[in-house]
Amino acid sequence: MSKLSSNIAAGLTLAASVSAIALVIATPTTVAAEECLLDTNDDGTATDGVDTDGGADATGDNALACGENATATGANTTATGEDSNAAGFNATANGANSNASNSNATAVGASSTASNQNSTAVGAAARAQGVNSSAFGQDAVATGFGATGIGSQTDATGLTATAVGFQAQATNTDAVAVGQAANASGVNSTAVGSESSATGLAGQAFGWRASASGERSTALGHLATAQGTRSVAIGENADAQSDNATAIGNEAIANGIDALALGDTSRATGNSTTALGGESVAQGAGTTAVGWRANATGTRAQAFGHLADATGEFSLAVGEDADATSDNAIAVGNGARATGLDAVAIGGNRDAATGGLATTASGTSSTAVGGQAQATNTAATAFGWRATATGVRATALGHIAQATGERSTAVGEGAVASALTSTAVGNLAVASDEDAVAVGDAAQATGFHSTAIGGEAVSSGRGAQAFGWQASATGGQSTALGRQANAAGFQSTALGQSANAGFDGSTAVGYQATATRDGQVVLGGAGSSVTIGNLAASTAAQNGNLFFATVDSTGTLGQGVNLTSMATNAQLATTNANVATNTGNIASLQALTSQQTANINTLFGETSANRRGIDKANEGVAMALAMESPMLPAGTTFGLSGGVGYFEDQGAGTVAVSARVSENASVSAGVGVGFDSGEVGARGGFQVAW
Repeated sequence: MSKLSSNIAAGLTLAASVSAIALVIATPTTVAAEECLLDTNDDGTATDGVDTDGGADATGDNALACGENATATGANTTATGEDSNAAGFNATANGANSNASNSNATAVGASSTASNQNSTAVGAAARAQGVNSSAFGQDAVATGFGATGIGSQTDATGLTATAVGFQAQATNTDAVAVGQAANASGVNSTAVGSESSATGLAGQAFGWRASASGERSTALGHLATAQGTRSVAIGENADAQSDNATAIGNEAIANGIDALALGDTSRATGNSTTALGGESVAQGAGTTAVGWRANATGTRAQAFGHLADATGEFSLAVGEDADATSDNAIAVGNGARATGLDAVAIGGNRDAATGGLATTASGTSSTAVGGQAQATNTAATAFGWRATATGVRATALGHIAQATGERSTAVGEGAVASALTSTAVGNLAVASDEDAVAVGDAAQATGFHSTAIGGEAVSSGRGAQAFGWQASATGGQSTALGRQANAAGFQSTALGQSANAGFDGSTAVGYQATATRDGQVVLGGAGSSVTIGNLAASTAAQNGNLFFATVDSTGTLGQGVNLTSMATNAQLATTNANVATNTGNIASLQALTSQQTANINTLFGETSANRRGIDKANEGVAMALAMESPMLPAGTTFGLSGGVGYFEDQGAGTVAVSARVSENASVSAGVGVGFDSGEVGARGGFQVAW
C-alpha cells in the first residue's frame, strides 16, 4: 500500500475509534454534567472519597469532562484528556490539550484544534480552523471554509481546498493537492502526485514533480511542466513553456506561443510551430516538422516525412529524407534534394539501395522533376527520370535527357545538348557544339553553328545544315536538303533525295544527282532530264555574239563556235528554220511543263497542308498528354498546375486550374499551346460528388 493510502486509512481508523469511544462515554441516562473520577493517588484504583476528578469541569447539559483540568462547557460536549477543552455545542475534544471550541467541532489528538463550526481535527497538533473544515493527521491544517487536509503536515488553507498526503498543500480556493509534498496554490488548481505542483489559476498537474504553473495549464507525467497560459504537457519530462503551447511525449518541448510538439523528444521552439514525430524539430516562427527526426529550422519552413529536412527560409521538404536547405527551396519525394536558392526538386529515388541518385535541384532557381532528376546549376531545369540539366539556365525535358551546356535545351528521351546554347529535340537527338540545333529522332548536330532537322539527320561540319531523314552535311558551311541528301565538301550543297555533293564548292540538285569534282554543279541524276523555263524570255535578253552550247559524253556543258563564223547564209537560213521549229517545240514543251509544274505545286501544297495537319494533330496529342487538372486536397479551394507533353517530334505546354465551388462540387479548366505551330487548345469540366 502507498504512503498516501496508509495515511488516509490510519486517519479514518483513528477517527472512527475515537468517535465510538466518545459516544459510549458521553451518553448519560439523565440530563446532567459529569466529571470522571481519576486515580489521583496512583494506587491503581479510582476510589470515591479518596481520589478526585483532577480539576475536570463539565458545566454544560449532558457534558462530560474526563482528565486533569479537562473542560466541557457547552451542551452535549465531551472533553477527554489532560487540559482538553470542549466549548461549543456538541463539541468533542479528545486528547491532551485538545481544543474543540465551536459548535459541532471535533478535535481528536494531543494538541489538536477544531475552532470553527462543524470543523474536525484528528491527529496530534492537527488544526481545523475553517467552517466545515477537516484536518486528519499529525500537524495537519485545514483553515479554509470546507477545506480538507488528510495526512501528516498537510495544509488545506483555501476555501473548499483539499490536501491529501504527507506535507501536501492546497492553499487556494477549490485547490486539490494529492501526494507527498504536492502543492496546489492556484485557484481551482489540482496537483496529484508526489511533489507535484499546480500554481496557476485552474492549473492541473498529475505525476511525480509534475508542474502546472500557467493559467489553466495541464501537466501530466513524471516531471511534466506546463508553464504557459492554457499550455499542455503530457509525458515524462514534457515541457510546454509558452501560452497555448502543447508538448506530448517523453521529453517533448513546446517553447513558443501556440507551439505543438508531439512525439518522443520532439521540439517546437518558435511561435505557431508544429513538431510531430519522434525527435522531430520545428524551430522558428511558423515552422512545421512532421515525421521521425523531421527537421524544419528555417523561417516558416515545412518538413514532412521520415528524416525530412527543411532548413532554408520558406523551404518545403516532403518525403523520406527529403532535403530543402536553401531559402524558398522545395523538395518533394524520397531523398529529393533542393539545395539551391529558390530550387525545386520533385521526385523519388527508388534505387537508393543500389546507389541510385537522389532527385536534386542544387542550383539557384533550379528545378528538377522526376525520379533521380538533376538540376545542378543556376536556373537549370530538368524534367523526367534521370533528366540532367547541369549548365547555367539549361533545360532537359524527357527520360534521361541531358542539357549540360550553358543555356542548352534537350527535349526527348535520351536527348543530349552539351554545348553553349545548343538545342536537341527528339528521341536520342544530339547537339554537341555551340549554337548547334538537332531536331528529330536520333538527329545529330555536332558542328559549330550546325543544324540537323529530321530523323537521323547529321550536321557535323562547321556551320553545316542538314534537313531531311538521314540527310548529312559533314563539310564546313555545307547544306543538305532532302531524304538521304549528302553534302560532304566544304561549302557544298546537295538538294533532293539521295543528292550527293562530296567536293568543295560542288552542288548537286535532284534525285541521286552526284557532283564528281570541286566547284561542279550537277542537275539531276542518271535518267533525269533538264528543262529550262521561259526560254523565249531568255533568248530575248541575249545581246552580242551568239554561241552554241555544247555537251560532252559526261554531260558537262560547254561553249560552241560563234554563229557568225558559219559558212553561208543558206546554212544560217536552214539553221534559223530549225531554230524556229525547235522554238515552237520548246514553247509547246514549256506549256506542258508549266501545267505539270502547276499540278506538282498543287500536290506539294496539299502534301504540306497534310503534313501541317499531322503536326497539329501530334501537337494536340502532346497537349492532351500534358493537360491534367490539379487535385484539390482537403481544406483547399483553388489549385493551379502546369504540364508539358511530347509526341512524334511535337511538344506542347498546358496550364490548368481547379476551384471548389461547394463541399461536393468543383469546376476545372485548362489551356494548352503547341511549341511549333502555336496551335491553342482548351478544355473545361466539372465534378459533383455525393
